[in-house]
Amino acid sequence: MAMKKGKCLCGYIVFEVQASPIYMINCFCRDCQIVSGSQFYGAYGVSLNTGLKNLSNEPSSYRVISDSGRENTRKFCPKCGSRVWAEIPDLNLASVSGFALEDRDHFKPTINYHTKQAPKWCLIDKKMTSYEEQEVLATDQSDY
Repeated sequence: MAMKKGKCLCGYIVFEVQASPIYMINCFCRDCQIVSGSQFYGAYGVSLNTGLKNLSNEPSSYRVISDSGRENTRKFCPKCGSRVWAEIPDLNLASVSGFALEDRDHFKPTINYHTKQAPKWCLIDKKMTSYEEQEVLATDQSDY
């Protein structure tokens, strides 16, 4: 399986992800806005069991319950604070920061997600598939 490397801002956390993700999205939900400090979070979805491999130090964690009721454990660098991925065990899904990948041209989002929560001033690419509210984009990935 082809892999792509990624890292946090300071390089303390280094990881690999499968080069063929489940999805690449721009998520406009309020939670992602707060986490990213921007109007959206660039999410690169892979299987938690087989699509993500930590190559370095252990990231810090912060667990939240999402609007869907699922556990979402955010992983971030304990030194620089960069969010590197989130783990959603109910779906066997890792939502990796697409902009943490070393090959920035590899992250090409195709979906806008939670657009109803986007700021009114935000320009949303109308050429991409868009969902105003939560849709099921990934199911249990335990077979991957």
